[in-house]
This record gives sequence, C-alpha cells and structure tokens, in this order.
Amino acid sequence: MNTLLELLGNRLLATSVQTVALTAVVWLLCRCVRRLPAATQCGLWWLVALQAVLGLLWAAPLELPVLPAVEAAQLAQQAVPAPAADAAPLVVMTPLPLESGWSWLYVAMALWLAGVGVMALRTASAWRASRVLLRIARPCDDRRLDAALQLAAEAHGLRRAPRLMLSAAIDSPQLVGPWRPVLLLPARGLRRMGDDDLDMALTHELVHLQRRDLWWGLLPALAQHLFFFHPLVHLAAREYAVAREAAVDAAVVAGDRHCRQHYGRLLLQLGVVPRPGAGLASASPTFLSLKRRLLMLQNTSSFPRVGAGLIVAAVALAGVLPMRLVAMPVPPAPPAPPVAPVAPAAPAAPVAGKSVLNTVISAGAVPAAIPAPPPPAVPAAPPSPPAPPLDAQGVIHLSSDASRNGYVLLKDNHSIMNGSSADLQQARQLDDGNGVLLLRRDGQAYVVRDADTLSHFQQAFAETTRLGEAQGRLGEQQGRLGERQGEIGAQMGEIGARIGAIAARQAQLALSRDDGAVLRKAAEDARREAEKARAEMDSPAMRAEMETLARRQAELGRQQAQLGRQQAEASARARREVERLIQQAIRDGLVQQVRG
Repeated sequence: MNTLLELLGNRLLATSVQTVALTAVVWLLCRCVRRLPAATQCGLWWLVALQAVLGLLWAAPLELPVLPAVEAAQLAQQAVPAPAADAAPLVVMTPLPLESGWSWLYVAMALWLAGVGVMALRTASAWRASRVLLRIARPCDDRRLDAALQLAAEAHGLRRAPRLMLSAAIDSPQLVGPWRPVLLLPARGLRRMGDDDLDMALTHELVHLQRRDLWWGLLPALAQHLFFFHPLVHLAAREYAVAREAAVDAAVVAGDRHCRQHYGRLLLQLGVVPRPGAGLASASPTFLSLKRRLLMLQNTSSFPRVGAGLIVAAVALAGVLPMRLVAMPVPPAPPAPPVAPVAPAAPAAPVAGKSVLNTVISAGAVPAAIPAPPPPAVPAAPPSPPAPPLDAQGVIHLSSDASRNGYVLLKDNHSIMNGSSADLQQARQLDDGNGVLLLRRDGQAYVVRDADTLSHFQQAFAETTRLGEAQGRLGEQQGRLGERQGEIGAQMGEIGARIGAIAARQAQLALSRDDGAVLRKAAEDARREAEKARAEMDSPAMRAEMETLARRQAELGRQQAQLGRQQAEASARARREVERLIQQAIRDGLVQQVRG
C-alpha cells in the first residue's frame, strides 16, 4: 500500500511540475504568435489537459538523464566472523511500535482523494440539474423550425439533428448531453430573436456538434477533477473553453464580413449567463470572456494551416509525453585489487571518517577468537573450535553515525547491511547461528529472528547480487584487455627506446674521425636498423590488435554502463521491498527490542 501511495504521490508531483512548464509555453504561444487561430489555441490548451491526465496514468514516462550522477548501491562481500554464543546481550520481548498510519503521505493522499470526491459530487449535482432541466422542458411544436434545423444539420455533415426542446429556465441556447444531444432554446427569448439571429444561434450549436466539443471537453473536465489543487490546470480548462467558443464563432461567421457585425450584436444580446455544468451555452460565462470573443471576431486575417499544424504537433511531441528528470548513469568503477591476507594477530583497522565503503572481499579462513583467561579458582575451559570460514556476500554501507536508521542481516554466511559499524558489531553479538536481522529506528535497536522474514529479506537483494557478479566478470575481462594493451604499449616503448639508441649512435658516427669507409658502413647499418625498428612500430598487425582491443574495451564499457543503470534500478526496488518487509514484520509482531 505504501508503494502504491508513494508512486501516486510522485506522479502527481512530477506531472504538476511538467504542467507548469507546458502551460507557460502554451500561454506564450497564444499571446506572442499574432493571428494564431482560435481553433489552434483551443487545441493547444486541450493538450495541456491531455498531458496532466497522461502524466498520472502513464506507466513508463520518458526518463531524461540530466541530474548529477548519484552513487548507486554497490554489491559487496565481507567476511563476518562467527559470534560467540555467550556474547549475546539480554533480549527483552518488547514489540516495536507501529509507525503512525497518519504519516504525511497518508494525509496528503487522503486530502487528494477527498478533493477528487468533492469534484465528483459537484459534477454529479450538475448532471442531475441538467436532467431536471430536460424533464421540465417541452418539445418544440414548430415544424418549420424543426425542418430548418434538420436541413442545417445535414449541411454540417451530421447524420441526424439534435432533439429540439424549449425551456423557460434558460436565457440562451444550450446543447446538453454527449450521447443523446438535446438543443434547448429559451422559450421567452425565442420570440424576441429574429430569423437571422435564430439561424446564427442554431448554427453555433450545430458547429459544436460537428466539432464533437461535448466529447473533447470531457478530458479537460477530468484533468480538473484529478488536479483540483493545481491553479494552472483550471486556467488551462478556462482558456480551452474560451478558445473553443471563439473557434465556433469564427466558423459561424467565416467568409462573411457583414455577418460578423450581426453575430457580435447577437453575443451582446445573449449577455452573460453561468456556464452549464453538463453542457454548452452560446452565451458567455463572464464579461471578460465575452470581451475576448468580441475582440477575436475582429481578427479577419488568415494564418497558414501548415504553420498552425506544425505548432500543435511540436507541442504535442515535446510537451505531452510524461517526462521524469533522472540522474545520469554512474561510470563503472575499475575492478578492486585483491586484498592481502590479514595476519591472525593483527588488530582490525578502524572505519575512517563518515564515508560509505563499498568493497569486495574474498573471505578466507577466519581465526577463532582467543578465549578469555580462566578465573583463578576454576580450571581453564578448552578453547572453542575455530569458526568455519564465511564467504559473505551482500550490500554493505558502513557509516560512523550510530543514531541513523539502518539494518544488518547476517544469514547463511551472507551479510546485508545499511548502517553503522556499531550496528555490525551488535548484529555479530546477537547472531545465534540461525541468522539475525538487526533494525535500528530512532537510535533504538530491534531484532528479528523469524526464518521466513530473513529469507525474504535476503531474496530482496538477489537481483543486485546477480548484477554485481556480472559487473565483476566484465571488470575481469576489462582487466585482461588492459593487461594486453599494456603489453603492446611496453613493446612499442622498447621499440622507441631502440630508435632513440640508434639515433644516438648515428650522431656519434657523424662526429667520429675514423676511416670514411668504416663510417659509411656503420651509418648504413644504423639506418637499416632504424628503418626495421620503425617498421615494427608501424606494423599493421600491432595497430590492428590495438584497435581491436580498444573497440572491445569500449563495448565492455557500454555493457558496464548498462549494468550500472540496471543495478541502480534493482537497488531502488530492493530498498522498497526491504521497507515493506520491515513494516510487515512490525505489523506481525516479529520485532523485539534489544536492551542491555
């Protein structure tokens, strides 16, 4: 449940940030691109709503590696000596208290669900109001008007005209219902409208049907429900509605300059009425939107269709697909050198500083601890047999801060750790040979000994273990290639040294006063030897081998980078699974507090 809520919260946050950027781009385009058609503006604002909904529902957003690289969790191996049986402190059976269910994540998601519920209730109330409006309306008995509406619908490419009804509860024509649209006309205002005004009002609603605005408008409404807290989503929905009405206005008056004046008077006559919750109205919802519609009617200049299409396509391709900013991949680290064996009597080296250590240790035989001297009155007990060698492998992060939260798992000769060196020492003391999971929360230590929990905890890091082994094998291959490259480089260095020595001999011969024939022969020999050395250095076989080795090194480097990205993803999944297992163990009462 925590994982689902965290995923939902992350998507809401990331999508909200991307919506801010896309809204700014669309707003600048609509304000700065002169003569941009209202239909294009309508499409751009609709894309903002599409981006918001897709960002919340899309399962695989586009990852942009632009953030600084973060060191991923690395696979490590460490030899863990067997604990002494009598070294375990007193364990008091005190269960770890459950974390508060009302964390900030639960509160935020509860508030979000409550907000979505309130928006849904408002929509349901508006839908019921529209149903009541249709019930009290009466069918239009003017056959001439019905016939004119049918002809106009056919002229606009509609298969059938909407049902025509009259209502005394409205002041402007309205179109209600996407499935079975009904065209409502004001019963009182119909008598005051001339034939031309009525024709333009009916044409306005038919253009809405032709454009399928009742269907397209569902997406901005859904975005408003899901992002009720985001002011820019509401801004995009309002701008979409204004641009949609302006686009329909432009379609009604297209090609007739005088019609624009009559249509503007009709908009003023219809005035300002509240926007219906479940339909479309010819009147404007605010004076500001009415003013903008009248101003856009004055725009008689044309805009290239290709340019408008390119603008919409560019915004759709670059801004709608959900994007996430992620860290750049970490370059693969060179293979660690082999660790020299430690003498049995040598003291353990302290952990330096607060840095995180990620080391790969091939564990050898671990010497048994020296038993304590016996009391004077009691004979000395025989020393314990040496502990079997432990080949531990796991994820280890050492930290000198003992107050931070962390965990240490010791099981089946494996160690998995994210904590301080003190946590590791305490886990060694608590281990009874059957495995132990030490948890640290808020400076207090807790222990889990349930076998299933320990096994699941260990399995959570199986993928990181496998990827780490693959990285190690690639590192070995890179090391062998590097050795061969070094050998070839040494050969080329030797040849260069020979050429230098030959050049020195030639200089000495040039200064010598010996017989001319002897000098000429010696100089000729030096020249041939120098040419032979240069031919060896320029050998096609040697250069081809160097190029082959370089290509193989580059390919191995790409594979290492890919494994590094997979390792980072696997580590993130392992951390989430570990947190889930810890919370499950707490809920099941498998956690005991450590005292003493």
